[in-house]
Amino acid sequence: MFKRLVALVQSYWMTIRVVGTFIGIIFAFFMTTDYAPVADHFNVAGGLARFAALFSGWFLKGLGGLFGFPVQINGTRLGSGAFVVDVTEACSGAVPTAIYLAAVAAYPASWRAKLIGAGIGFGVINSINVLRVIALFLVGLFASEYFHDTHVYIAQALVVVIAVATWIFWAGRFADAPGR
Repeated sequence: MFKRLVALVQSYWMTIRVVGTFIGIIFAFFMTTDYAPVADHFNVAGGLARFAALFSGWFLKGLGGLFGFPVQINGTRLGSGAFVVDVTEACSGAVPTAIYLAAVAAYPASWRAKLIGAGIGFGVINSINVLRVIALFLVGLFASEYFHDTHVYIAQALVVVIAVATWIFWAGRFADAPGR
């Protein structure tokens, strides 16, 4: 019985390792965002929210200067007149980034390929998230009746689709998985 169990585990070892790595990394990520003793000291989502707000705010200030609408930045809050948005941790791009990085780390590829994938994905997903914040700010400022639907149904899905497309690009171009 024990030998059969060992043989079964050995035959599925790659799958067990990939799934276990993915779940472990996702668990560790959510510890940094949702478990207070850890999140209070090491909050990845909060840092990415500040990053997205800062870079979006800088771009929007420049755009506002060109087109005549003032933009104020106060931490993670961006505003113009009565319109204000807060780039919260949920809007930071941290979850798609974490899922992408977990998928790259779990995939059976060389460390070099994984580092390339991590760099590409982190850059692409967070750049797209900054563009998402900018676009949502502009929609909210100039077409506020479309803000909610654009935010919930289009912008979030777009970030997820781009994260998946980036992973597919990386896996096809850089990953040297067994059997390839």
